[in-house]
Amino acid sequence: MLVLAIGAHPDDVEIGAAGLIAKLCDDGHDVYILVLTDEEADGARRREEAQRSAKELGVQEDRLLFAAFGDGHLRTNKDSVARIRCIAAAAGANPDLVIVHSGADSHNDHVEANSLARSAFRGCVFLYYSIYLSGEQSTFSPHVFIDLSKDRAALKERALAAHRSQVSRLSQFDLVAYERKWGSRIGLDRVEALEIMAQNKSSSVFEHTISLSESPFHRFWSPIVGRSNISLLYAVQSTRGAAVDWPTADEAAGRDELRRSFAASWYPRSPLVEYASDHPQARDVLKTGHTLLVGSGVNSAAFHDYQDHGPSRWSVEFEVPRTGHAYLYSHLNGRSLRPALGVTGELNSDFGLLAKHANPHSGRHWILRAVGATGFATRAALSFMANPSGYPDLARILNAEEDVWVAFEVSASDLGLRIVSVDK
Repeated sequence: MLVLAIGAHPDDVEIGAAGLIAKLCDDGHDVYILVLTDEEADGARRREEAQRSAKELGVQEDRLLFAAFGDGHLRTNKDSVARIRCIAAAAGANPDLVIVHSGADSHNDHVEANSLARSAFRGCVFLYYSIYLSGEQSTFSPHVFIDLSKDRAALKERALAAHRSQVSRLSQFDLVAYERKWGSRIGLDRVEALEIMAQNKSSSVFEHTISLSESPFHRFWSPIVGRSNISLLYAVQSTRGAAVDWPTADEAAGRDELRRSFAASWYPRSPLVEYASDHPQARDVLKTGHTLLVGSGVNSAAFHDYQDHGPSRWSVEFEVPRTGHAYLYSHLNGRSLRPALGVTGELNSDFGLLAKHANPHSGRHWILRAVGATGFATRAALSFMANPSGYPDLARILNAEEDVWVAFEVSASDLGLRIVSVDK
């Protein structure tokens, strides 16, 4: 990708995204930095500091650009937009990805930088960084996180140290504490947190940008949910007409795990909304947005309606009359996957299903499915969705395909998942 990182002031990019810039340079992307303003009294010195800092991050000297707007007087208008476009064009910087200030900021130059970038570069993917000195944390909504490992953190510190004239200002608040606060919420020590926004460019740029995130949870869920909600519809026990009065404690525990992960990691609020399958709004919810179906028609008659939506590769079935556990059945080849029981009837292993396909009522939304032959595998499917880091191949399959059904086996002894079948 060709990447343009924009800062209102000479040290802003380093404060908010030095780790990301270093990562992009290491990965071989073409990275440019554009500084929008100059200080009237000390402009020459600030430019020299910016050059030393960019060199530390791996940005070539001729790819550090200056727009020379007045500090504190940045404005988005016809002239400023044209000026930015001319500077970028002259440098050959027609970006796929633009990194710039978040609009969730109290500094006027930072807010204008965000507006100016969006006006000047259309059809791009944007990453918005936060400045710890002025960011508005209550409205900042990051979904991409860059891990500031020991080496990357040291590089960032060297890049910031190049801005010697700003030492007293930068030390007013604790940047490391700010980065550790975000890291603690996603299970990492210290991170740069960034919002993501896509205009009309190729989806491959968006997908590649999402893949930069070093939070497995966000890397899995962001391409699916984006900035929308996702409605979780769960099967209810003892629904009138259900074939089996199947226990739902395991399913409930899995929903708890997923709910906690979203609540702890998604900003500014969780997108997960839960409905019982017999809720009056359930049918409307299914037709109008992203939906996660948890459970099957085995223990909820109402779920038969939902299972019929879209082409079904697999379903959960049961013997009539009931003689044992339900089982996973393939509609493609007639294969049956049945839970394995011990000599005393204890569950040794179970089979489950994770699926994703387009919502037939709305092509802009997804239907996901998480179901097991018993509630044990249903919980395993939800546990994976709550923490995808343990199974990167499974996460990659579900993200990469638009219509995919993954049958898996889960061991009761170690809770490990094993992919059995991938059907597209």
